Amino acid sequence: MLKTRYVVATIGLLIMIFIAVLFFLPDLQVEKATKGNTYTESVFDQSKVTTVDITLADEDLDSILENPTEKEVVASDVTINGEKVENVGFRTKGNLSLNSVVQMEDSERYSWNIDFNYYQTDQNLHGLKEFDLNNNYSDPTYMREYLSYELMEKMGIATPGHSYMYVTINGKEWGLYLGVESINETFLNNNFPSGNGDLYYPDGTGSDLKWISDDIDDYTGLNLKTNENSDQSAMIKMLEAINNGGDLEEVLDVDETLRYFAANTALVNLDHYQGTLKHNYYLYEENGIFSMLPWDYNMSFGGFSGGGGRQEGASDQENENEGNEVAADQKEGTAAESNDDAAKQDDTELLGEAPNMNGGEMMDMSSNFMNESNINFSITEPVSGTTLEDRPLLNALLSNDGYREKYYDYLDDIATDFFSEENMTAMTNEISTLITPYVKKDPTKFYTMDEYTEATSGEETLVDFAVQRAESILAQLSGDLVVEAETESSMGGGAPNIGDDANAGQKPPNMGGGGNGAAMQPPDMDRGGNGAPPGIDGNMGQKGAGNSSSSKDTIILSSVLLILLIGAMAFAHFFKRRGRKG
Repeated sequence: MLKTRYVVATIGLLIMIFIAVLFFLPDLQVEKATKGNTYTESVFDQSKVTTVDITLADEDLDSILENPTEKEVVASDVTINGEKVENVGFRTKGNLSLNSVVQMEDSERYSWNIDFNYYQTDQNLHGLKEFDLNNNYSDPTYMREYLSYELMEKMGIATPGHSYMYVTINGKEWGLYLGVESINETFLNNNFPSGNGDLYYPDGTGSDLKWISDDIDDYTGLNLKTNENSDQSAMIKMLEAINNGGDLEEVLDVDETLRYFAANTALVNLDHYQGTLKHNYYLYEENGIFSMLPWDYNMSFGGFSGGGGRQEGASDQENENEGNEVAADQKEGTAAESNDDAAKQDDTELLGEAPNMNGGEMMDMSSNFMNESNINFSITEPVSGTTLEDRPLLNALLSNDGYREKYYDYLDDIATDFFSEENMTAMTNEISTLITPYVKKDPTKFYTMDEYTEATSGEETLVDFAVQRAESILAQLSGDLVVEAETESSMGGGAPNIGDDANAGQKPPNMGGGGNGAAMQPPDMDRGGNGAPPGIDGNMGQKGAGNSSSSKDTIILSSVLLILLIGAMAFAHFFKRRGRKG
């Protein structure tokens, strides 16, 4: 017979375990989501350049190279760091960048898509099912996209895995690429509590998120990628809220979205929602709350200048039609589970997107990326070639005084921390040390070694861009610099007003629509401790299970633990009664 003190001790231990499990439940939920998925460390190991060796039938490779724009999917074997996966889907990816390489007589440096489960359901590499190999098009530094994702990650945004990879195809060196995780169910499971919500890739009609009607079929460019049978009522509710004055916090992770737009604005990434093409982003809804996810940053750091890449002489309707054609292509096979959709996850670049390209040949990025309009891109009306009213999600956020102050705080934090000369120099030096030997031997690189050296250590580098951009952001925040937004009516306008006299008789642009209409005044940077930015330390509002409402799994686990506790207490009561009878 057990002694009473042992039973009491056991009950006490169970109670402590119950409390501890409830306290650490959010972490357990994250562990549950990522269990078995170690690819973020094993495949996207940022401490080294990963080797990716692709082998396929010679006739299949010849077919792809002869017709690259067809995006034909063929079977291949892929070996990553010596670990081989057989029967893998392999194809080209991209649109403008793809077509641009097609026009180059001496280049076959296409971007590639690797799909481990294209032919074999649930085949993966350490949990990774699909990723892209981006060719660093129009970037002599090889760093713009990598650094952009690093900033997004620092800002606590769910960010795809990314690292440098050196690629061979059938034993031939194809060069240094940036590997980027595809945004799909695996990504969602790793970054959100349940990962089973609706994922959208907006491109085309409705991708500006302007209200059309309460019929989801009218938004042909929203492109649902998961849950093909969803009624998408959450999307309609979100569109209603941002366009017609609803409660944003009921439909949107507001703080996360402010961080997202602050980072995108600092990076001057205009091939995006904030430019004319209104694409290259994902929307993910879970439990009725939407998040904005980053995608396709090869044109960041001012690489997409000139008013957002509008086609010369093209009308609004013509540009919209271009987007609809691409959206229609992507809409085929609506759900992400459909492996027949060979165009999924592409950077749907449109004609006119690449200001650094001339007749199929690229111009050096540093020839225009540090122009005045990029360095002094407006933070109060952060759009180019369009208006805030035509970008209702951003407009609704910045029309709210409290949200706008947070957005300014995050910009201040980026300018003083991530974009500091010390930090940017350290990051770019570390990357250069890692990749320079591979750049030297890269036989397909778009730029010469001299151009790479000049871009990374010359007079105009990404460090210089960041430092000058940070100075402009801080000057705009303090009111010493007033910038007119690059809207359609202001394109080609005069230089911004700089200095103490610049504010005489002037105010920052007025915020119209979707809010109280208050003028967007820069924040008072001398407020002391009130509203101080949180600091970019990698923990700033990071997405995790603890940031969302309880999921079904949480409830089930809690219930099981409670039942066990009640059972243990009942056992103790029964034991005591038997002890008294004895």
